[in-house]
Amino acid sequence: MEMSAQEWLRVLRREYLQEYIRLGGATVKCVVTPQEHDRQAVAAQIRQMAQEEGYVFAQADAREVKIHLIDRLFHHLARQIDWDALARLFVVQCLQANGYQIPGDPETFGLSAIAMINNREELCLRREMRTWLERALFRDSYLCQEFRMAMLRLCLAQLDQGDPDPFLAQAVKDWLRGELRWISPLKATLIFQKIVRHNARHMFASLAHWIRLVGKSGWVVALDLSQYLAGKRLSPSDRSLYYSAAATLDVYELLRQFIDSTDELEGCLLVVLAPPVWLTDTRRGLPRYEALKLRIWDDVRDRHRQNPLAPLVRLTSSIEESPGWVLQPSHLPRLASDRTVQHQRAIEALRAGVPNRDAVTMLGCAQPEIEGQFRRMLDEAQASVQQGTTTAGMLLEGGFGTGKSHVLEYLEQVALERHFVCSRIVISKETPLYSLPKMFQAAIESLRIPQVRGGSLAEIAGSLNVHGPHYADLYEWAHGGELDSRFAATLFLYERMRNDQELSHRLVRFWSGDPLGIGELKRYLQACDSAQSYGFSKMSAMDLALQRFKFAARLMVAAGYAGWILFIDEVELIGRYSLMQRAKSYVEIARWLGALEASSYADVGYRSGLAAVVALTDDFHSAILEEKGDREKIPLKLHEAPSETDRFLASQAEIGMRLMETRRTRLVSPYDRFLEEVQEKLRQMHGAVYVWDPPWVPSVERLSSTRMREYIKGWITEWDLRRLYPEREVEIEVSAVHPTYTEDHLLELSPERSQSAFAESTQDPDGGRHLDPSTQEASVSVTLESAAP
Repeated sequence: MEMSAQEWLRVLRREYLQEYIRLGGATVKCVVTPQEHDRQAVAAQIRQMAQEEGYVFAQADAREVKIHLIDRLFHHLARQIDWDALARLFVVQCLQANGYQIPGDPETFGLSAIAMINNREELCLRREMRTWLERALFRDSYLCQEFRMAMLRLCLAQLDQGDPDPFLAQAVKDWLRGELRWISPLKATLIFQKIVRHNARHMFASLAHWIRLVGKSGWVVALDLSQYLAGKRLSPSDRSLYYSAAATLDVYELLRQFIDSTDELEGCLLVVLAPPVWLTDTRRGLPRYEALKLRIWDDVRDRHRQNPLAPLVRLTSSIEESPGWVLQPSHLPRLASDRTVQHQRAIEALRAGVPNRDAVTMLGCAQPEIEGQFRRMLDEAQASVQQGTTTAGMLLEGGFGTGKSHVLEYLEQVALERHFVCSRIVISKETPLYSLPKMFQAAIESLRIPQVRGGSLAEIAGSLNVHGPHYADLYEWAHGGELDSRFAATLFLYERMRNDQELSHRLVRFWSGDPLGIGELKRYLQACDSAQSYGFSKMSAMDLALQRFKFAARLMVAAGYAGWILFIDEVELIGRYSLMQRAKSYVEIARWLGALEASSYADVGYRSGLAAVVALTDDFHSAILEEKGDREKIPLKLHEAPSETDRFLASQAEIGMRLMETRRTRLVSPYDRFLEEVQEKLRQMHGAVYVWDPPWVPSVERLSSTRMREYIKGWITEWDLRRLYPEREVEIEVSAVHPTYTEDHLLELSPERSQSAFAESTQDPDGGRHLDPSTQEASVSVTLESAAP
């Protein structure tokens, strides 16, 4: 069933580079090749095709860069980008859009030459040019704030080529490439932090948008993961990077996140290259990380050949052709130029069995009971702040592939329409359910704000009206003693020092999860001459995360939003934790369902507008609570422990396990009429996207055990193959895939790693969130000058 590289590359060029990606779509394709030279040849051909089609190309090899670290990956890719060339293209667009002539010689491109050939005063043209650039960049919500400021500096630098360091352009490029040691040189650009884990993904999406904005077709990225499958270093002279099994799972989680967020990317093709052992190695390969495997595995496929449009393909040699059924160009009618990218985004997501917002919008949701229960929960969450109540969360249950993620996406759209801020948290190695600091980090990084793209807590804080009644309620609540005084003090500073953009940024980052030293906080308060005294004591990372959840939710309410809804998916992963970590996870389930002590600090939903929807598979109850015996083992083990903390943990874990049995709401199985309606909608979408008339296909047999995922993947796979190979028969087969509950210690977060990300200490210069020592005191000294009147 292997496919020749030439055949797949032709499809990739025709269907994606010439059409879908060029029109603004995004996708991830995983490619398995027999030998290293095959992977190199495929990457070289993708580079050539991308450049011929007007794309920017970049690649990363795991031998040279730690791909599993998103900030390192971004820096590596950024070093391959000609930032000045892209900025110059944007400047030329702005000039031409305003009717200006451009110097023919690129060597003479600059403000003086442009002013001369257009008979304008250089000073006036400079002022106009800056206005045009600011208007174009600052109104573009697809670019994150830091990226906008960086591109503004690079664009302005193109107009002053004679200056050895115009507008800090070199510092900006060093920042993008990860080569800037201290962040202080960029203060003038209103950039106050390095590119690190929490903002690298936003920078990646912004760069993809920027590349299209300047006139390029898009961005093609090739990632070679082969080194993650390698064992120990064989030769001391080998300078390649080698990875632990834990780092290997981290890179799989990174890919999972890219697949799930393709609807947030624009004009981006991500090609992942791997050896055949990737598909079979149970220690380092794809089978070790189900969250990724279940998104790309061809569990629904044709018996005789692969679907070249599938998220995972296996290629033969990059030289030989597959005999007999080579794809002919004449078989491929060009896609309609006026088709909507949203339709194909939906189809691309459904090919992988992962519904995105476009798929949910097109297909709707047939779970009226769940929707009604959810709307009532929204009403309760919105009223909880004024009524002083706790909102009870929801627990959804359904078999693998039955549509839980689809329902969560639909409910999220409902919440956004009701003006709630939303966060989607997928339980994973990177985000274990029992770690509140990591849960908060994931919630902040996945914020979706109504009518805002790429939202962050900074945008919410920036919309506060400090003179309005909602803010007054927040200020009174923060100073009322329910939270640690860190939050009251930082809120006071944010209001008083809102003209100091650097300090405001630091405070919002503290609310978002970054550390802020007590000594530094005291110096700022002293400089502001605060009339109120604030006392600070040590806090554990868990307690701080709890209070950050509550404070962030109340901040959203003060900014005019209805509340904050968390959608916690793939909770069944806790079945692979150790017994103790499962016990802690059951406590968190009780917390998110609003069943811990009412009105206590542990009750995150009390008077906060915060509520959660939790989803897990329907076999968890029998496999874990019964067969593994958690219902009896956990209370027995912890009640016998000498520690009072363990006995208290046992009682809370019992609450969580009991709720998993009594509060679950099962998804309704698809009925025949609903299946027919969904198939017809998909058939029309597929036909509109590819300009043909898809036949009505049975594909997968209708049985009570057949999952919605299998129906949809079967229909799309058969339509793809009938369109691409119209003279060949299609015979769909299904190989059942199920999540396993075998314990895996690598899916758990070490205590040291969990605590380190939220330690209340000043980071070293490489952390990038603090100024260098020479500027810290100067920053404090200007606080009085920046104080708001």
